[in-house]
Parts: sequence; C-alpha cells; structure tokens
Amino acid sequence: MALKVGVLILLLLAACICGCTDSTGGGAGTNSVIDQQIQALSSDDSDTELAAITALIQTGEPAVQPIIDSFAVSDNKTRIYGAFILQEIGDPAIPSLVAALNSENKDTRSICATTLVGMGASAVPYLLDALERGDSDTQKVKEVIIRIGDPAIPALQIAALSQNPTFAAEADALIKSIYFSGKLKTGGLAGSQNTTADSED
Repeated sequence: MALKVGVLILLLLAACICGCTDSTGGGAGTNSVIDQQIQALSSDDSDTELAAITALIQTGEPAVQPIIDSFAVSDNKTRIYGAFILQEIGDPAIPSLVAALNSENKDTRSICATTLVGMGASAVPYLLDALERGDSDTQKVKEVIIRIGDPAIPALQIAALSQNPTFAAEADALIKSIYFSGKLKTGGLAGSQNTTADSED
C-alpha cells in the first residue's frame, strides 16, 4: 500500500513539473457508463470517488483506453486516480499504456510513462516488444526502461541474446545505461559524503 501511495505522489509531482493544465472537460462519449465513472473521479465527494475507482478497477480492460484518453483533458486529480486504476488493472493495461507513449499529447505521454515505471518488471517485455518493432516512440520507451532500472535487467539480458543484431545492441546499451545510472547515483552520494568530511576537517 505504501508503494502505491508513493507512486501516486510521484505522479502528482510529474503532473505539476510537466506543467499539466487542468480542464473541466470530460471527453467525448460522456453518455457511457465508463465515461461517467471517469468524470466521477473529480467529484468533491470522497464516497463517489471511491465508488468510481472501485467500479473502474472491476471493469478492467474495457476501462483502460477511456482512462488513457481522459489524461489529455482531465484535471490532475482524475489523472492521478486514473493512473492508480491502470496499475490496479495490471497487465491488461500495459499494451495501451505503451502505445500511448506515442501520443501527440505531452501530458498523456508523461503520465503513461510514469504509470509504466510504477508497474516495474511486468511492463518490460511489452516495452521491449515495442522497441524491437519500432511502433512506439523508441526514445520514450528507452527512457521508461532506464527509469524502471534493475528490475528490467533480466528481460534485457534475454533481449541482448536476440538474433536481431540491432535489437540486441539496444538491449545491451540499456543494460549499461541502467548500470551507469546506478553508479552515478552512488558516486554522487559518495562525493557528497566526501565533501562533508572535507568541510569538517
């Protein structure tokens, strides 16, 4: 549960940092039950919001694309709840999230990327498939894999043995990027500690 809360906080920060703009629009097809439930996510009534979250999670895969579509027009509360719902739906949501990395809307790309990072290792095979096919924004796919970090390594090691030399090389490069990203973080901490020690001397 703590992990889920942490992911939601990160999503909120990402939405603010990326300059997401709130909108009161509910998107097209507001007569559908799913769209009405998505609109209810921005209700001022907590019971209504909880009921909508529960209903959308139970709806499962049919709710995935409408939620993703709502990211372009909804307010930040709806976006954060939507990302949480997609994580709860799990694997059935991943292909649509990966495809949305190619969205023309920057807020949609950002929120879907962060949601995939929160899903961790389970998202990596789908991301690698998209990378090999080249049918999504490959740079964004690579960024998401690097952000997932160490949990992506096992799948990347398998991909690095691919008979497709270009794909194998990309997988190997991603392994190195994750490794060096980790080293940089460790080195940064060590450098900070050394600076502190020097100042004390």
